[in-house]
Amino acid sequence: MCADRQRGFTLLELVVTLVILGVAFAAIAGLVGTLGGGSASPVLQTQALYIAEGYLEEAMLRAYADPDGVNEGCGASRDLWDDIGDYACLATEASPTDSAGVAIAGLSRYRVTMNVGNAATVGGATTRRVEVRVTNIDGDFDVRLAALKAQY
Repeated sequence: MCADRQRGFTLLELVVTLVILGVAFAAIAGLVGTLGGGSASPVLQTQALYIAEGYLEEAMLRAYADPDGVNEGCGASRDLWDDIGDYACLATEASPTDSAGVAIAGLSRYRVTMNVGNAATVGGATTRRVEVRVTNIDGDFDVRLAALKAQY
């Protein structure tokens, strides 16, 4: 003859459960805070990569050497630059602009520099190295893309 036993939690079981739930909640909240705090960085880096790709593609579509023999100079609008040597004018940091020199909306926190190397022989071809560097004044990253332009 067994008496009916009441089922339920003891006070000790309830305290242990609350402690475990508290620790789990603190761990999840810390993880969410860490992930949320750095979530803008990949976006900034991706934008910087697109900016660098745009500048590098623009430069690589130009001639290796000046086709008209006229040095347009750094005072000329970028849409008049006709060879990769003209892109050495972007050696100082500047905000991204379109080829006419108009600032691109929303990208004022980025800085672009370009370096155009001297002629060198690579694999028997005369080449120049073109490097684009994009940074963000809010982020701690540095995106660099480089390519070789061959004379043919």
